Parts: sequence; structure tokens; C-alpha cells
Amino acid sequence: MEQRAVIKFNAKLGKSASETFRSMQQVYGSQCLDRTAVFEWHKSFLEGRETLEDDKKSGRPILVRTPEMIEKVRDFVANDRNASLKMMEEALNISRETIRTILHEDLDKTKVCAKFVPHTLRSDQKSARINYSRDIVAAAENNPNFLKSIVTGDETIHKEFVPTGQTIIGAYYLEVLKRLMGRIHRIRPEYRDPEDWSLLHDNAPSHTSLIVRQCLARNRISVLNHPPYSPDLAPCDFSLFPKLKLKLKGCFFDDIPTIQSASKQVLEAIPHTELEHAFESLLNRCNKCIEVRREYFE
Repeated sequence: MEQRAVIKFNAKLGKSASETFRSMQQVYGSQCLDRTAVFEWHKSFLEGRETLEDDKKSGRPILVRTPEMIEKVRDFVANDRNASLKMMEEALNISRETIRTILHEDLDKTKVCAKFVPHTLRSDQKSARINYSRDIVAAAENNPNFLKSIVTGDETIHKEFVPTGQTIIGAYYLEVLKRLMGRIHRIRPEYRDPEDWSLLHDNAPSHTSLIVRQCLARNRISVLNHPPYSPDLAPCDFSLFPKLKLKLKGCFFDDIPTIQSASKQVLEAIPHTELEHAFESLLNRCNKCIEVRREYFE
């Protein structure tokens, strides 16, 4: 209780969680609460909590599978394909094992590159995977610089860096593309001709909206049509995000701007050689996709 009172006192003084944890380590030494506990209590007090007592337990998570629970899990995954079982367990109050069963048996989902995708792809989805893979392999064979001329991104990054309350729609993504094209003109003069580089993005609604497709066609930008439900063939999913998560794992931040700043630092620190390797891996993965006849291979 004493340490919780100290955390509450520091929070009301305006001290950050990091400052609070460091000062408590100096005072309590090996008896100090761990970093996670300090940050969680600090956050609670900032949000208005007054009591130092533990919350009453709400009981064991629900262990049954009902149509209502299945729909809740379905909606959760539809809104965030990157969601973890732990996140869903805490948000829905359904046991982790029940969620896992619902995902696999009721929703026929599996995880590939940390994203939930259909466990079994339809024939048209499989065809899209192999057509995309063949296009990448053929382009790489015809142009030695093809892999270095790919520009890619992901809606996950957009979601974390958009202004509060902003929805990622076609109009917003169009402005992102305009800034991207302007930056390419400034720092990559060898790619000023839009036909010299290719855009790789997935089939998110904002990416495939009419105004975005019209802009890309008007500016003669070549688009690599990424197949649906294929994070194993997307450099951001199989290479970039794992590096970002590994660097930030176990870190705690006081606010969104701090998270954004830390993320930018990690991304900017990734060596160019590793980014080049990601696209070399894309080529290898496309060959693998053709080899295994369009199925997932992770």
C-alpha cells in the first residue's frame, strides 16, 4: 500500500511514470514494485482512481461458447486483425482457450505474420496469391533493379499516426499518396518518372477507393496488386513490424506522442541493408508460394 501511495502522490504532482519508477527504485531498491505494476498504477491514478485497494475480481472469464460470443469475437477481429488473444480476453471477458476455439472452429481463422486470416483460402484468393507471386518473380527477372524500386506501406502505420478522430478513408489516403510522391521527387530524383517505381499496398478500402485509383492512373503509377489475406507476402508484415515490435517490447510510454516518437526512431534506425533484405525475402517468399501451390507457408 505504501508504494501505491507514493505512485499516487507522484502522479498528482505531474511526474511521469518513468520518473516515478526511477525514484522508487532509488528508495525501495530490490523491494520496489516491478516496472509494469508501477506504470499500471500510475495510469490508473491519472485516470482518476483514488483507492489503493485491489479491485474486486469479476470472476473467472466466461468459458461457454454462445452465438453472441462468437459474433463479439468476429467483430473484434474484423476491426483489428492484429489483435492478440490476451487483448480479446481482457476486452470481451472470454477465456483465452474459448477465444482460440472460436477463431479456429467457428470462424475458421489462423494467424499468419501476427494477423488473423482465413484458415482456408477460397480458390479465387489462392489464384490471386499465385498471380501476384508470378508477377513479382517475372518483374525481378526482367529488371535487376525492380526490388529496389518498390515503395510500400501499411494501414497499421496510418492508424497510429493519424490525428485523433480521423478515419482512414480514401480522401485521407489520397493526401498521404500526394505527400509520398512529393517526397520521392525531392529525395529520389532517379524515380521522378512514376513509371520507374511501383507502389505495393494491400486491398484496404481506403487503398482501393475510386479517388485513389483515379489518382494513381492519372499519375501513371504502377500498382502491385497485393492479394487479400496474405501478410506472408507483405514486407511490412513479415519484416518491418516484427523488428518494430521487438525493439519496443517491454517498453512503457506516458502518451501517444511518445509512442510515435519512439516508433519513428526505431524505424529510422533500421539499416538500409535490412530493408533491402526484406524485398529479397519477398522474392523468395513469392517463389515459395508458387512452390507450395498458393497455400500459406508459415
